[in-house]
Amino acid sequence: MKKQLDFKGLSVCQFVIVMMFMFCLTGAAVAQDYPLGSEGLKAATLPGPGFYYVMYNQYYTADDLKDADGDNIDNGFKARIFGMAHRFVFVTNKKILGADYGMNLIVPTVNLNVEISDFGVDESETGVGDITIEPFVLAWHKPRYDALLAAAVYLPTGDYDEKRGANIGSDHYTFQVSGGYTLYLDSERLWHLGFISRYEKHLENRATDVTFGDDIDIDYGFGRQIGLWDLGISGYAHWQITEDKGNDKTTEEKDRVFALGPEVQYTIPAVKGQVVLKYYKEFGARDTKEGDAFWLKLIKAF
Repeated sequence: MKKQLDFKGLSVCQFVIVMMFMFCLTGAAVAQDYPLGSEGLKAATLPGPGFYYVMYNQYYTADDLKDADGDNIDNGFKARIFGMAHRFVFVTNKKILGADYGMNLIVPTVNLNVEISDFGVDESETGVGDITIEPFVLAWHKPRYDALLAAAVYLPTGDYDEKRGANIGSDHYTFQVSGGYTLYLDSERLWHLGFISRYEKHLENRATDVTFGDDIDIDYGFGRQIGLWDLGISGYAHWQITEDKGNDKTTEEKDRVFALGPEVQYTIPAVKGQVVLKYYKEFGARDTKEGDAFWLKLIKAF
């Protein structure tokens, strides 16, 4: 169902609140481009040379919008998002600074539904989102740790209309640098603690005079390998660290959100594959939505 936005009878204050959260819902439903929680256990571990296909499936649901103080805004807000991303990873035999050199491409598809019943907002959009190109990845593998360094760009390929409340594209380019470690806490490499942090620099939106503030995103996990199983706790943290800029910006606030939940991985040697299941409960949100995320990730080596 797609309904035109109805702003009749709204006060100036109410209109600003609606528009603020429409900007927050642009793209993958938040201002940052990286899909939080994509990685978890062994977050900074990349496999050895070869070609790999990864399918990320995420269902995200949120019924709460939080203001800058973390208080709920009661306006009938609901967001339902299903995303499927196809990631193609190529790790070469080339060494740079002792690390494996690789690259990858990510093509997401998204179904997004946004409802704010108090303001007559009810919109749905489906299509290809913003494509990510990561041409530079370095992965180190040592007896007691793995490390990763990477650089990527998000392309504004997803559909965007500044008049809509639901957009699957961001309408801006984003440059991202990533780095992280997976530490093995015993010589058998069974217990592990890992994280990967990402810094996002957004360029100006092409349809509006807004440049979203820079973001820091961290995925992390702690777990233990038991045979073909890997069990543990993973989560993510997101902070906007600089203010939005431009004549069309709708808020001076910086958003943040955290999440934590269980993760299970199972390796299937017969098909050179792996299945990953995880659930995240968000908390501590400020100036953004707060909800639940369910993930199914499938990995195949060739």
